[in-house]
Amino acid sequence: MGDPILPFLAAVWLCQLAFCTDPLTTVREQCEQLEKCVKARERLELCDQRVSSRSQTEEDCTEELFDFLHARDHCVSQPKVRKVKT
Repeated sequence: MGDPILPFLAAVWLCQLAFCTDPLTTVREQCEQLEKCVKARERLELCDQRVSSRSQTEEDCTEELFDFLHARDHCVSQPKVRKVKT
């Protein structure tokens, strides 16, 4: 018989050719449009601008990144969001 991974790889390749979208990516993008995620992303972008504008700083945007990811992942974990058709 052949390598059992080959059919899987072929399916992945075909999916990429057909521009298939990962359902998790779709749900994450939908969640990122909600007010709580938008505000967290704005705080992250402001921090990034502030840190990028300085030549010497110990500040990083780890807290803001975690806040954004937490807000988005909390949204994704909600049963009503997971049932959204992708």
